This record gives sequence, C-alpha cells and structure tokens, in this order.
Amino acid sequence: MSRYVKEEDLDSFLDDYLKGIILPKIIGLSGPLGAGKTTIAKKIIKFFGCNEVVTSPTFNIVKNYEVGEIKIFHVDLYRINSWSEFIDLDLPLSEDNTLVLIEWANLMKDANIPHMDLIKIEIVDHEKREIFINV
Repeated sequence: MSRYVKEEDLDSFLDDYLKGIILPKIIGLSGPLGAGKTTIAKKIIKFFGCNEVVTSPTFNIVKNYEVGEIKIFHVDLYRINSWSEFIDLDLPLSEDNTLVLIEWANLMKDANIPHMDLIKIEIVDHEKREIFINV
C-alpha cells in the first residue's frame, strides 16, 4: 500500500502509523540530502519515548537507543557501499521488540529487506516536502 502524506499532516500520520506497527519492524527513509530523513527518524524515536538527544548517525553509521524493552537502531547507509557492508553491521533485523530505522534506504534498493516500510521524501522547494509511505 502506498500513501501520499502532506508535510503538515506528517506528525498526525506518524502517530497513527506508529501506534499500529508490530515489532520487529524496519522503516526505511529515502530522499536527497537535506530532505528531512533525520527529522523524521527523530520523530519516530521520540514517539517510542526516548528522551535522549537524537542526532544523525552519519559518522557512527549506527546509533542505538533503548526504551524499556524496545531496542531502536538508527542507521545511516550514506557511507555503506555494498550489501556485504550492510550485512557486516550485524543488525538484529528480526529480533523481538526491535525497530530499525534506515536512512538512505534507497542505496540498498536491490536488497530484499524483510518487514521494511519505506518513507520517501521529495523536496518540492526549500520549505516544502512531499512524503510517500509504502507499507
């Protein structure tokens, strides 16, 4: 299922969407540099009750957060060049109570990642985005 979400409706949509997901879940985020992938990842991580400061994992590649029994892995694939490098990250893609957020998921477009929903962000202009959700 694919759905277009207006940027001004994103918070409301994310709340409804996230209330209905079942873990384990993988959410891919794709869009050009500066589109808002990390902003959406922050909103998702905060939804699960994380009070930590959430920053882009561009240099670390993976940042981990734990909220109660939920483990969140925030991944940035910008510097990952191959499927084997992705596998080497040893992410728990199907472990109970796990959420994996993958920025630059489009870089692994040929990979068949299980359970992955995709949030695609397109820049309309410097203040407006179009957001498409594939679940």
